[in-house]
Amino acid sequence: MTGAFLRDGDDAAVIDVGSNSVRLVAYRIDGRSMTPTLNEKVMAGLGRDIGRTGALSEDGVDIALRALRRFATLIEALKIDQVFPVATAAVREASDGQAFADMVEAETGIKLRILSGEDEARLSALGVSAGAPDAKGIVGDLGGASLELIEIGPKGVGRGETFPLGPLTLMRGEEIDYARVSKRVAEVLGATKLLGKRGGDFYAVGGAWRALGRIDMSLKNHPLGVLHHHEMSRAQVLKVAEVVRGQSKRSLEKLEESAAKRAETLPYAAVVLEHVMLAGQFDRVVLSAFGLREGVLIERMSEAALQGHPLIAAAEALAGRWTRTRGFGRALEEWIAPILDGQDYVFPKKREEVLRGAAARLADVGAPLHPDQRVEVMFDLILRAPLAAISHEERAFLAAAIHHRYTKAPPRHAEAYTRLLSDERQTAAAALGATLRLGADLSGRSEALLASFEAAAVDGRLVLRVKKKAAHLVTETAMRRLEAVAQWLGLTAETKIT
Repeated sequence: MTGAFLRDGDDAAVIDVGSNSVRLVAYRIDGRSMTPTLNEKVMAGLGRDIGRTGALSEDGVDIALRALRRFATLIEALKIDQVFPVATAAVREASDGQAFADMVEAETGIKLRILSGEDEARLSALGVSAGAPDAKGIVGDLGGASLELIEIGPKGVGRGETFPLGPLTLMRGEEIDYARVSKRVAEVLGATKLLGKRGGDFYAVGGAWRALGRIDMSLKNHPLGVLHHHEMSRAQVLKVAEVVRGQSKRSLEKLEESAAKRAETLPYAAVVLEHVMLAGQFDRVVLSAFGLREGVLIERMSEAALQGHPLIAAAEALAGRWTRTRGFGRALEEWIAPILDGQDYVFPKKREEVLRGAAARLADVGAPLHPDQRVEVMFDLILRAPLAAISHEERAFLAAAIHHRYTKAPPRHAEAYTRLLSDERQTAAAALGATLRLGADLSGRSEALLASFEAAAVDGRLVLRVKKKAAHLVTETAMRRLEAVAQWLGLTAETKIT
């Protein structure tokens, strides 16, 4: 069911048989971008009894097999050839884990790759790097049965460790005894060689920790409900853990929708995260929506595909897979660079250059929408789009830039705009959006026609040079677009026919 490297335009699927859930995620592959097109999860609880019996849950096995039969049928119907089925800690550790894998293959045709703890940690870290290529610190992936820790940095994935600290391993089928669980977690983590009060960033992977992130968002009324790259300081983590510790199961179910689905396991996840933060003395937690499944796909991508930046690839995938769209976005990125030359950067230089490149790819993403609708929806569309390698502040900046691609007015009623962006970043986003609009409207989104124009900031002037044969393309509307860009940049507009 698997081939060699994944190719541009492939459909691929990962089946993840975990200790708590069984999941099928189908993706569309665009370069190194992985866009989910189908996501199904069944809470089977395979590892629910493993701490007590050493074997898989009988009910869990039955539920998992039914789910996997459905997954096999869906994959066949959708004609997905690139399929990667993996199993993690519960199947790996259970006395009947191999027998279960054999049964799955016999009944569904799905041959599970049972991951070692080392492989599970490595793939989770690869997935995190796919969503945060500049990640540096420790990745922690909390599954139902185990916790994987692994180093990550500019040179890639480093050492890894695995511990039996998943909620299903810590549970005893009774109300949580915080003193007992805390003592057990501290004892197990005492063997770590990776934490050691190292400080810096901790990248958290796993559904239970994402649920804790949603509680944090709710507690501080965070303006953006996107979990990927949501950040929590050590103090915030300890506060969330304290809140969870003070809630009954019924209260947790009422607290937040995602918490309700994990109300039984959430207190254990909170204790583990609390101890990890204290042992490592990390400055902050960064939640990652990317993990094991994305790591499985990254492992099957070519070096050529991995050379691209994840945010640029995701922007191209969102804008569309047509050659014309991609070609114009790349040309527009080069075209706007001389206009913005000399402007102060509002993000670190390399990051802002990537954001400008992503904005150029997204400059025409609103084309299919009615002109009366675009202004209303574009900010929210980009703000919540499935983009990789981007912080919440950067999301707001990119969304504002694409909003201003269509209008001079700021986004209305957009709390993320006012709370996540400083005045300087709001102005820079407006200038970037106006610049994109100038290039797009002058050329009619044609890469060939865009080459007929050159624009650059020169000695306090914004000079638009137009080839004589294209002079008729410079309309009054185009001149208004030029004036708007000049105004945002504090320049004087000037046009020259060459």
